[in-house]
Amino acid sequence: MNRITTAALAALISTAGPMPAASPADALAGRWTSGRISMIQYQDSISGRSAPTNGNAFAYEFHADGSYTFTGLMQNVLYHCTTTLFAVESGAYSFDGRTLSLRPEKNPYKMTNSCAPSSNREGPGKLTNRTYEARIVTGNGGSRLELRDEKGQEQSFAAERKQTP
Repeated sequence: MNRITTAALAALISTAGPMPAASPADALAGRWTSGRISMIQYQDSISGRSAPTNGNAFAYEFHADGSYTFTGLMQNVLYHCTTTLFAVESGAYSFDGRTLSLRPEKNPYKMTNSCAPSSNREGPGKLTNRTYEARIVTGNGGSRLELRDEKGQEQSFAAERKQTP
């Protein structure tokens, strides 16, 4: 029967070297969301129907293969008119732990206005490369992706928690 002594085990561990650190892209992989919805909702006094509310929702999903998807929805309601903009951008990304670079390949969008249907439109959208200063901050019960563009504008996205069955 072979027994490994404490000294032999310590020697084995010290020669194996440190465990490889996860790459920055591994820390970024997953879904990150941000959004707001108005606490005020209007109701038509004649029909009793509720009007849609103002709000927005944005989400990035980063995949281990270097691809990403950005989904954006903005809705504005003024009296009985609703304007909605929906876009789904997809492409490739790189992340080194401090800089996030996005290279979109597709960016279709759809814009609708319930009071001016002639202004409704769909299109391929612009393909504009973007670079952000980026960091992942962990605390207060979760992780946040903080982005700052070249103009100093900041955005923050919460890590979406995985549902356990």
